[in-house]
Amino acid sequence: MTNTPGSTAPKTLVILGATSGIAHAYLRIVAAKHPERRFILIARNVDALDVVRRDISGRSQGDVTAIAAKIAAPGEIPSIMAQIVDAAGSIDECLIAYGALGEQLSLQNDLPALQALLTTNFVSVSLWLEALTAQFNKQAFGHAMVIGSVAGDRGRMSNYLYGATKAGLECLCEGMAHRFASEKDIHVTCIKPGLVDTAMTAHLRPSGALWSTPERVANDIYHAVQRKRVRIYTPWFWRMILLAVRALPVSLFHKTRL
Repeated sequence: MTNTPGSTAPKTLVILGATSGIAHAYLRIVAAKHPERRFILIARNVDALDVVRRDISGRSQGDVTAIAAKIAAPGEIPSIMAQIVDAAGSIDECLIAYGALGEQLSLQNDLPALQALLTTNFVSVSLWLEALTAQFNKQAFGHAMVIGSVAGDRGRMSNYLYGATKAGLECLCEGMAHRFASEKDIHVTCIKPGLVDTAMTAHLRPSGALWSTPERVANDIYHAVQRKRVRIYTPWFWRMILLAVRALPVSLFHKTRL
């Protein structure tokens, strides 16, 4: 069933990277607030995807479709996109929630691994955004949300390769938001979390006041979508922290070990 602006048909939420901690938390929030919503969950890990599918099916009254696919493989995107449109007819919202962190020193000395990181975090996501906005143009509506990172705000020795991918994504999202600024029903949102306690950061032994939970980030995403925000920091205090980091003169910044 194809949706249209103002239609009473159930809206469709697509999640790319549905097995991530933030994505799963977001799904639970949406299922609780909009039990009639249709969900299309896409991820690579079949077993983990089935766990999420069963959980959301138990919380939702709408259809829940799971598609196991290599979402970060650029060559697979047209085929996966066709499956989404075939299953849903239209896409109201899509959250792009997959990505890789990598380890800075290892990446500096392993060009194939660096290429894989760049492909996963930036190249494939960029292609997904263009595919999604092409579909939004056909529909005349749609909202794409991308999980970026505060790491993209300033290049730091500890994670500038990962940060570069997230800086690129923010620029892309900002440009797309500008491109569709005159379109009342097409939106792009860049979500910039700080430190979040997820499987991807488990090796960092999360602790302290700066760490957040997937549930808190997911709640901020939900409110950002409702308000059609172009960019959010989550939790909010990261905006202030990064404002200070960006304001440091180079002469002082280069004396830090950030």
